Amino acid sequence: MENKVAVLICAYNEEKHIKKVVSNVLKKIKKVIVVNDGSTDNTLQELKKTKATIITYKKNQGKGFALKEGFEYGIKNKIDYLILMDADGQHNPNEIPKFLKEIKKDYDLIIGCRKKRHSDMPYIRRATNFLTSVIISAKGITYHRDKSSGQRTGRFNYIKDSQSGYRAIKLEFLKNMILKRRKYDLETEMLLKMLKKEAKIKCISIKTIYGDESSTINPIKDTARFFRALKTK
Repeated sequence: MENKVAVLICAYNEEKHIKKVVSNVLKKIKKVIVVNDGSTDNTLQELKKTKATIITYKKNQGKGFALKEGFEYGIKNKIDYLILMDADGQHNPNEIPKFLKEIKKDYDLIIGCRKKRHSDMPYIRRATNFLTSVIISAKGITYHRDKSSGQRTGRFNYIKDSQSGYRAIKLEFLKNMILKRRKYDLETEMLLKMLKKEAKIKCISIKTIYGDESSTINPIKDTARFFRALKTK
């Protein structure tokens, strides 16, 4: 099973962290794919010191674009699952075996749900994550009508941590899915479309490491993109 699973990391200007992150991940899994999303620092040079498979291009395109490049590579190379991780060291590689254990149960999407209570997660992140998780879960309700009674019922799948980037995804589920977003909002678009298609989804508990990383999320622009992604069909 592990030969059919790879870790996918999207990196933009992560020269401080990327070599250590990749090296630690390779202790847990054999294959790591890193998309260098047009970094202008020494990220690419640091990557070349590792055994990661590198996809690189000169101009920064956004996380969504980088993820799609990774998905395309995975599908072409007959990888069954990709475990998505951040490049800044927030995601603990020691959690990878948890994902591998659940992958064997044939889920379509496994989300690493961060422990928010008694953690170092900034309060504003906790609040926004709760709000977006409720909105996405509500938008993802699917309805069915019973043929005999005509009664209409809804299926509600609550996603505890919709903004977590630590995920494992079954690439077979993505093959015929058209993803339009190019920034962080692709993660929201993908999750909504998987909910609508009634994907088999599970949340597993993970710890998150908060250190000296700096977020590339723009609070205003990316919040606007999030609400636009909610309208995606």
